[in-house]
Amino acid sequence: MSPHRVVITGLGVTAANALSADKLAQALLNRRSGIRRAAPFDIEGRTYSAGVVDLPGETPDNGLDRVSKLALHAAEQALRDSGLEAQGNWREVAGVMLGTSRGPALSLEQVIRSGGDEDARRRHFGEVPFSSIARNVADRFGLGGILSTVTMACVSSSLAMGRALDEIRQGRASVMLAGGADALTLLSFSGFSVLRAMTPTVCRPFDHRRNGMVLGEGAGILVLEELNHARQRGARIHAELCGWGTAGDAHHPTSPHPEGRGLQQAMTLALRQAGLTTEQIDFVNLHGTGTPANDPAECQALRGVFGARAAALPVNSLKPYFGHTLGASGALELIGSVLGMARDFLPPTLNCEELDPKCDVDVVRGEGRAQRIDTLMSTKSAFGGANVALVTRRFPETGRAAR
Repeated sequence: MSPHRVVITGLGVTAANALSADKLAQALLNRRSGIRRAAPFDIEGRTYSAGVVDLPGETPDNGLDRVSKLALHAAEQALRDSGLEAQGNWREVAGVMLGTSRGPALSLEQVIRSGGDEDARRRHFGEVPFSSIARNVADRFGLGGILSTVTMACVSSSLAMGRALDEIRQGRASVMLAGGADALTLLSFSGFSVLRAMTPTVCRPFDHRRNGMVLGEGAGILVLEELNHARQRGARIHAELCGWGTAGDAHHPTSPHPEGRGLQQAMTLALRQAGLTTEQIDFVNLHGTGTPANDPAECQALRGVFGARAAALPVNSLKPYFGHTLGASGALELIGSVLGMARDFLPPTLNCEELDPKCDVDVVRGEGRAQRIDTLMSTKSAFGGANVALVTRRFPETGRAAR
């Protein structure tokens, strides 16, 4: 039996520059970043820029960790966008597959700092397990299907989407909420500060002056559905999620393999599962952290898979719009890419002005690019050498994506 096809019927966004998918689309069209000078944590007296989310009506302490609040906002947006709320008995079988890097680290920090305050410890302790994020989303919306939290550093939400895709393809689920969330925490801020991975200026992916990342927080959640399930209820379909791949570098705890070995394998596997060739990919959304080692390694991986075509294959990074959201980055950046595909628009890579010769690929810069995209790939990489690639195509199938 052929695998079931999987489509995207709902998009939910919580980001520094947008609190819905429609607002994110406008931010990308208008090149509007949500990154601002901020000092959410005092790290050796230094001040950094960050992508800080202003959640509407947020209560400072209602028992939920901030990462769950970010995820719940995005999940509510995704479900509303999908139109499922007006349908029948879908909740009892709908699953939740969410990725996170730092998880509820703020609650853990609160527990550690609570000292002898037993009330404070009890209030935050239930949020400390990473499983609390998916649990809180499932509980809020009454979702009784597959329930899982995935964590693998910065590819966490990409892994979650890939695994949710597999669950539906193999007939184990018809509806999945998939994506991820991460909040700004002292753990991440201090850790990347010690590694000197954060820029004191601006994030400039692929630019020869790049000197580090900007951290952000947020959540991206998609409603994934089996195609016939979506058709039967007359759902609006944003795109088809048609393949994914993951592979490791086996190289270094923090640095990527110089030739992007694992990323090449992940892209190749994603193409194979999607049943597509490199000629059918119109655009690639890269990880693009703006760090010295990441960007050239990604470009090298791109050349390894696409050969000479890599020089003319449009690519971008969306991190200058809302920061590196760690475990949420895969979902947020896939959503941003799908929104661009629907509008025949390639968002530019902000702050990339003088291309590094080591990144001699077709980086979309400046005003962005009006271009029809039928099939796109989104790639993410992580500390520890993890890599994920996801392939998405326009729906209904048209042009090259239909072949």
